[in-house]
Amino acid sequence: MTVLAIVVVLAAGVAWWGARRARSASDYFAAGHQAGAWLVGVAGTAAAVSAFTYVGGPGLFLVTGVGSLWIVLSAPLTGALQCRVVGEPVVELARRHGALTPTELIGARFGRAARAAAALVVVIGCVASGAVQAKAAAVLGESFLGVPGVAAAAIAILATTLYTAAGGMRAGLLADAVQGGVMAAVALALAGAALVAAGGPGEALAAIERARPELLGSFGAMPPPRAFALYLLFCLGTLAQPHYIQKFFFLRSRSELRRLPAILTGALAAMLAVWLGVGVAGTALAAQGRLAVARPDELTPAVMRLLGPWAVLLAGIAVLAALMSTTASFLNLAAAALTRDLPAALGRAAGSVTAGRAATVVIGAAAVVLGVQSERTVALLGVAGWGFSTAALLPVFAIGLAWPRARGGAVAAAIAAGAAVDLALEAVRSQLPPGLEPGLAGAAVGTLVLVGLSWGPMTPLWSARSARAPGTPGGRAPQRQDGS
Repeated sequence: MTVLAIVVVLAAGVAWWGARRARSASDYFAAGHQAGAWLVGVAGTAAAVSAFTYVGGPGLFLVTGVGSLWIVLSAPLTGALQCRVVGEPVVELARRHGALTPTELIGARFGRAARAAAALVVVIGCVASGAVQAKAAAVLGESFLGVPGVAAAAIAILATTLYTAAGGMRAGLLADAVQGGVMAAVALALAGAALVAAGGPGEALAAIERARPELLGSFGAMPPPRAFALYLLFCLGTLAQPHYIQKFFFLRSRSELRRLPAILTGALAAMLAVWLGVGVAGTALAAQGRLAVARPDELTPAVMRLLGPWAVLLAGIAVLAALMSTTASFLNLAAAALTRDLPAALGRAAGSVTAGRAATVVIGAAAVVLGVQSERTVALLGVAGWGFSTAALLPVFAIGLAWPRARGGAVAAAIAAGAAVDLALEAVRSQLPPGLEPGLAGAAVGTLVLVGLSWGPMTPLWSARSARAPGTPGGRAPQRQDGS
């Protein structure tokens, strides 16, 4: 409980600092467009590496072995892929149209209907993904800190809501960067200590080979089609996650994109060490009979208790940092969608910063309720949240922004179709073939809808009325469809 109390005090300090500097919508939602590559890279990776990595990842390794690593095999590619495919058009178009968030940019590029569809998807996706963090906080409380899960989830999300509501991304970006540095250092330390406790990497792998050899094949205990599907989902899905794309809006200039891939990749590699190190070591310790684990989510806490109080403390801090950094982005994005995008899509004035703060509190509460009531593991909740955003937003960000033929109505239909397919398949996930991933299926359908409805003779889709959605600050009507 002491750790949680310290977190609340620190969050209050960050909230006070951010509230003094978040004087405008640009400050609150886009950190004033004043961040450099290092700040955005570390903070962006912190927001990307949620509690899913610290709690869900090692637990998934316990169940599927090497198969779980197919989720993270794309890590060396994703930084460059994000900056090249999405970062460049986002930075250029955001400055041209004065957009502050991904959904606002969609509205400036494709009009009201697309902005409304994207806003609804972002609200649903952010609440669902916030629930992943609340679930992880509950596991943290029960297994690390010895407090009721509901209380831990409420306090952790409350602390995040405090500084996000008060200072927006002025506070959130600074907090994310500090948390990212902590997460990287702790991940490396815990991974190394866990492997030492298991007798070293060689002995750990030998113990797994003796007890559960099926975990060490190329795909582990995971069906190969499932492994390939998860690889594609997490490789291509990085182009569609709104909390990833949000960080491009913070950059002070397009030139910062040149350094960003290396920073993103290095920070991500350090943080993912905990997935591999604790996953391998914990599975080996369980095989050696030194750990008793009833549920996958209990593996990381069990390994930390074995290592000693210092590891429990560090792991608790790292998990809190991970879930808070990711939650801050989700809260800010969903608040912007509720108070700026939906009103603008209905022809009304965008809400004030005060309205954004109120929406942040409501969204945080909804995430806590959903997370503590879910019966899914942190890993499965994380895959579902990631897949939903991929299904709905991958076509528009990977294709639509840079394709001159993409039309507003087609984008809105693609977003709706992708989200609907994902939700329908997610409801029957247990009955699906191993290679059919709802997020990928939704993205495929959305792409077909986008291309099919956009293809045909070029028409002047852009006009002053459609290019500048009501409430979009600084929006200007470009003269051509591609925004040039």
